[in-house]
Amino acid sequence: MHPEGPAHLRASWPYAEDSLYLWTWLFVVPLAAYTLWQLLYFLIVNVLRRQRLLRDPEVMTSYRELSKKAQKANNIWWRLSGLLGDNNRNAMYILLQAVFTVATMALSVPIFLSYEMHVTFEILKVSAAIWNGGSFLLEVMPKQVVLREKKKLEMKPITTRSEQPAQ
Repeated sequence: MHPEGPAHLRASWPYAEDSLYLWTWLFVVPLAAYTLWQLLYFLIVNVLRRQRLLRDPEVMTSYRELSKKAQKANNIWWRLSGLLGDNNRNAMYILLQAVFTVATMALSVPIFLSYEMHVTFEILKVSAAIWNGGSFLLEVMPKQVVLREKKKLEMKPITTRSEQPAQ
């Protein structure tokens, strides 16, 4: 953004050089859109569709899916969501998600302004994708194949010698 040389020869990004403009469009506006989406989601899922969700525990919401996985793993998110008690896990989930969203969105401006931070962030994203994909291929898929084969063997009727047709 600030190449060497006289001002009339170098390219300028007047909007990108204004910190208030950057914080507005890279943090405040996306955060407002996200907050509106979260409010609508909460209204639809937890207010308008509440009775259906109470009647049918098989209907998955993002909270149900994530809390089920966190409880099974007994990870830090499950423990944090229970700080205010089991009855308030949904509220804690919303609060934790809001804190996480604000924290990650606040990084957008420094990453935009720093080439080094941007490259580091891109390397971390690609590394995470490679790690997750490799872990899935090397850990999850073989277990799924073994389980599938076990189920096939359990489903096959075992024939004894007396049941085999005579020749």
